[in-house]
Amino acid sequence: MKQNITKMVLLVAMLVMTIVAGYAQEPSKVEAKVKEIVKQYEDVKGVECFVFAKGSGLGIVKMAFTEQFGKDFMKGVRSITIINYSDASNEICQALHQELDAFSSLLEEIKPKEDNGSSNKGYSRSFASISNGNTMSDFVIAIEDDESKMMMYMAGDIVVE
Repeated sequence: MKQNITKMVLLVAMLVMTIVAGYAQEPSKVEAKVKEIVKQYEDVKGVECFVFAKGSGLGIVKMAFTEQFGKDFMKGVRSITIINYSDASNEICQALHQELDAFSSLLEEIKPKEDNGSSNKGYSRSFASISNGNTMSDFVIAIEDDESKMMMYMAGDIVVE
């Protein structure tokens, strides 16, 4: 009888620990902000929002980006959010630019290197949470040119070389 009670207590303790661990994995402030932006703009004309996570197309998107970013970079990515606002009005574009300002208090802004030969005169901003000099946990980038405008967020443990 004592063994049955002991087993029941251990089982209940393991269940409680599992539930607590699940609640402890709250999204970061950056991830919460990105989700807020997606929710706010997903039904706006000219804006398309795509959220990829494990089991919902993340593997395919990671394969597509592997050639551009590298296998090691993409290996630690656990979710990707893409907001395409190429067909959005100028007011929506300006509003999304203001949304990007919120990341300056949450992440470190990465300034692009000066490229005198570049003909790209579009809008570009990127932010990241960099630790140990070679890993990021959050990466946000917004790129605009004459033809397309998009914002992308990658979450995970991303290795930068």
